[in-house]
Amino acid sequence: MVRVKLGIAIQLPFNVGGFVLPRSGLASKYLIAPINSPGLIDPGYRGELMVPLMNYSKESYTVTKHERIAQLVAITTENLEFHEVDNLDDSERSDGGFGSTGKN
Repeated sequence: MVRVKLGIAIQLPFNVGGFVLPRSGLASKYLIAPINSPGLIDPGYRGELMVPLMNYSKESYTVTKHERIAQLVAITTENLEFHEVDNLDDSERSDGGFGSTGKN
């Protein structure tokens, strides 16, 4: 794993978070992807962006200057309130778990 410094710094607005996602071409062609995908950039973070890249192949790979190694998606958030309850509302899926949306 190597941390690639991107050479740019950001300051996200208070209600915006950032997800750092892999580039599909880099991942599918060379097996290079961020190790913590998606990586979350908190609204309070100030500073240079870095991407922890992992090479999942046995081949060496050199990241070149200006190469697109990841992509940033900004997500607007709202303040949420959580409440403790005794029961949850029923739904079609309910607590079916993994794969339950494919049931007929």
